[in-house]
Amino acid sequence: MRAPRSDAGRVLALTAGGATVAQLLRVRWWGARNRWRKADRGHKWAYAFFALCTLAFWLGLCFGLFKLVGAFHGVEVFGPLLTKKLLEILLLALFFMLVFSNVVTALSTFYLSADLELLWALPISRPVFHYSRLTEAVIQSSWMMLMFGMPVFLAYGMVYGAGFEFYALLLVLIPAFLVIPGTIGVVLASVLVNVFPARRTREVMALFGLLALVGLFMLLRMVRPEQLVNAEGFESLAAYVATVQAPVGESLPPQWLSVSLLSPLQGKGVAWVHVGLLLSCAGAGLALSRWLTQWLYRSGWSKTQEASTARLAKSNLFSGVLNRIGGWLPRDMGAVLVKDVRCFFRDPAQWSQVLILVSLIIIYLFSVKSLPVDVVHGAYMQGFKNALAFLNLGMAGFVMAGIAIRFQFTAVSGEGRAFWMVQSGPIRPERFLWAKAIPGFVPMLIVGLTLVLASNAILDSPPALVWVEGATTVVLALGISGIAVGMGAMFPNFKADTAAKAAAGPAGILFMVASLSLIAVVMLLEALPMWFILRAQFMGGHLNQQELLISGVAFVLATAVCLFCAVWPIRRAAKGLWARG
Repeated sequence: MRAPRSDAGRVLALTAGGATVAQLLRVRWWGARNRWRKADRGHKWAYAFFALCTLAFWLGLCFGLFKLVGAFHGVEVFGPLLTKKLLEILLLALFFMLVFSNVVTALSTFYLSADLELLWALPISRPVFHYSRLTEAVIQSSWMMLMFGMPVFLAYGMVYGAGFEFYALLLVLIPAFLVIPGTIGVVLASVLVNVFPARRTREVMALFGLLALVGLFMLLRMVRPEQLVNAEGFESLAAYVATVQAPVGESLPPQWLSVSLLSPLQGKGVAWVHVGLLLSCAGAGLALSRWLTQWLYRSGWSKTQEASTARLAKSNLFSGVLNRIGGWLPRDMGAVLVKDVRCFFRDPAQWSQVLILVSLIIIYLFSVKSLPVDVVHGAYMQGFKNALAFLNLGMAGFVMAGIAIRFQFTAVSGEGRAFWMVQSGPIRPERFLWAKAIPGFVPMLIVGLTLVLASNAILDSPPALVWVEGATTVVLALGISGIAVGMGAMFPNFKADTAAKAAAGPAGILFMVASLSLIAVVMLLEALPMWFILRAQFMGGHLNQQELLISGVAFVLATAVCLFCAVWPIRRAAKGLWARG
């Protein structure tokens, strides 16, 4: 019988375990450092340039959010109430997105990662393995949301003139907030791989993702954020104030974080009860996830080693349609396209994301439909709706960039250690990259056009605006595709066993900054011509020769910029592609 450990023995064991967890995580840092050291001068300059662009974009985002939060806060009487409600809704949506993202990442990190056999051969304990994998899952799931979410918290701090207390709370509470959905994701992933057959687990993940999005949508619709800008829709001023003051999810971590951050900003001191709730929930989540995975992990990992079937990929009808489409391209490019599409539909974790895209489209369009743009009728309100429809082009571009980073940016990295087969094949690097761009371009274009055209139909936009935005969406999709495939080929990660890992990292951030910069440039170029067109329609006239010339030059420049971004990154990446394998 093993003798019980003393208190000193427990402390030493915890210290040694923490050191081992840090050592396992440090391996990722060493990998990134070695990639930097082995990179040539051109790659280092590219990383440095895009890092500066990322910093500039992040600072610009902070400034824009500072102005937005300041505008809400500056509303007489209701300003503090509106900023409080805005933060609650944002944190609630962020929390549910993090839960779903962590379930998908935990399934890969804990059960499907290629390095699991190596890790289990090392002399590490179960707790060390669990906490190191949990940390990786939380980082992979949260880094992008944290990057775009931190400017929100900083904007609140600047608007309210926060002191040291607020920023100290941020450093403690944000990690605790991120840990909670991370532990929920690990627990749900462990239950799923044990309850359902291994070959069905990823199909279940598709259903879970769809249900999670539907649940988030229903929750937001119950909150009805659009009513906050329409006080006239309430029976009385008291009803409006009561609705704005009502907490969103009072017993949920987003509400605890909101109260914990806003309390010192409003001069109420630290809300120790809510801080304690958040920290204790994070600690309980760590302990519960550790206990459950210790109980469920062995059987779950064993089940995930079973091979899965690919019913759709084996369908004769599917094969016939796919071969017909591949026949429209040159033989070498068609072979690459057919192979990629087959691999995509062979993995349910990949094709099930189509359901998520459909859900996002429905939620987005329903949200546009719910905007209170029909409260006041008349020409001025139609002008506001037209301006909103034009700004919607930027949101559609953001969605397309999100699709591109998942499907096109990771296309080359997805070849993995089998990239040597591509290198030895009878295909030129540039033609290989163009073949990689096509499968991701089609769904991205479909989603972009659906968002733009349907939103314009909902907002009753004039035909000129619809045609311009439709054409702009096409050239934007080309430009984003070129940037995604080109940057993904310039900075490939052939050791990543999932697309999420291939997209996570500095190169993924640089791609998002580059694509969003392209969207901003195109919208700036087209803003003045669109103003000319909408003004002429509002006045019942036509564009004069000078306005026609300016509009034509602006549209040609926007198209040229997109086509340049579609071609140059791929040609630049093709020059040294075979050497990167």
